[in-house]
Amino acid sequence: MNTFILSLFDAFHAEKISYCHFKSNNNLEPALCGVDDLDLLVAQSDRDSFMEIISSRGFRMAHDRGDKPTPFVFHFFGVDPKTGLFVHLHVYFRIITGGSILKNHWIRVENMFLESAQPRGPNGVYIPSAEADLILFVFRKFIEQPSLIEHYLFLKDWPNIKNELDWLVEQISVTEIHRLLDHWFPFVPTALFDKCLGALCDESSISTRVMLGLKIRKRMQVTVYSSSKASLRRGMMFFGAHARGRLGLMRNNRTLFPGGLLVSFVGSEASGKSTSSREAVKWLAERFDVSHIHVGKPKKNWRTKPFWFAIGIYSRLKSWAKQKKPTTQSSTKELARISANLPNPIICVLDSFDRKFWLKKHYSRMMEGGIVVTDRYPSLSGNGLDGPRIEPNTGYKSLLSRIERANYEMLPSPDIVFKMIAPLETTLERNALRDSPEPGPFVRGRFELAKKLNFPQTTVVEIDTTANQETTILMIKNCIWAVKDVRA
Repeated sequence: MNTFILSLFDAFHAEKISYCHFKSNNNLEPALCGVDDLDLLVAQSDRDSFMEIISSRGFRMAHDRGDKPTPFVFHFFGVDPKTGLFVHLHVYFRIITGGSILKNHWIRVENMFLESAQPRGPNGVYIPSAEADLILFVFRKFIEQPSLIEHYLFLKDWPNIKNELDWLVEQISVTEIHRLLDHWFPFVPTALFDKCLGALCDESSISTRVMLGLKIRKRMQVTVYSSSKASLRRGMMFFGAHARGRLGLMRNNRTLFPGGLLVSFVGSEASGKSTSSREAVKWLAERFDVSHIHVGKPKKNWRTKPFWFAIGIYSRLKSWAKQKKPTTQSSTKELARISANLPNPIICVLDSFDRKFWLKKHYSRMMEGGIVVTDRYPSLSGNGLDGPRIEPNTGYKSLLSRIERANYEMLPSPDIVFKMIAPLETTLERNALRDSPEPGPFVRGRFELAKKLNFPQTTVVEIDTTANQETTILMIKNCIWAVKDVRA
């Protein structure tokens, strides 16, 4: 089991937080290993102490963009600093449940659960009595039955439902269940509950389950939405997700409080920035809305494509002419240009327009709460990489330089910049191992330019990429998660 998760529960116990893990307790041990989320019911009287504990351990609230939040139900995410594992707390202060897609019914079991909770789970985690657990389990499953969509999902998930049902039934006392029902749910006849439980255990017909579900719903009148409105919202959510999946438009809508984040990886050629940025994106995309952009080689936008097309033709003609009449002098000039890393001024201006265009599109995702990770980023300080490069030593170049700088000055500073560092010899060796290595003078020139990279308004973390890759990636994960701590 994960020691970070276990230490969190130890803190709950030390502060005498009234809580219990109230759902899928047959799979609690894998959840304590970080395989799945942890469903916690917390007493409202302990909400402030609970929030202090999880905040002190780096947990942050998350929400699903565009969805109306379920009242009294919150998502919190933390990161195990030793492994980089995401830990998801699904926290309930009231049990609003009743479906896989839409949580609509308030089932008033909070006091029953918290009063029956004992440290019977792995490592002393508090869980409710099997009888209390089974009562909620049956209510939840039968509230789902009248909905066509929820019934479909119920049938798909039946093997897991059956496993949890069997695990609970093995432990219960029918007498205790009846006592709890009489005490906490006098409006639900014990005979009705017994029929529902029997229908699950005996795998009764769909019509039987639907009829029993309607009777349970009739006795659970406190809802977030009316029945018709809930059905409409459920259908829109289900078929909308299905359509997006078929069209390949799937996008993780989960975002972190307080909002989006801009993370950049910079450094010399073959310094490890591309590998590191990909690993960061892969990690974050497990849970959150993330986009990745290569700023060093941006896609061409529709405004610049005609110019790039013309430049491509010119370059091919120039290459053909050189093949016809090669000269030692031109080769020497070419090597000098590569070593100095000075592109043609027109190329620099077009690059600045392309970078601004694509970064602005990604900024909109950041403003919606997404995390944007960039491979390279323009720096205005010094004559560094991917920023202003044109030397204004003529009237023509001075004009292009002003246009180029204006494009970069409009870009905001990243929230955190990882400056990837490796010795020149290492970068040359890595470059040589590539399928299409860059010329040696080009790599040396980029190495010198990378030294000038400076982001004065941003938190800059230097990463030695000659260290163990696993250790390096873990450090990056922890820094991304604790941007505020890094700034402090």
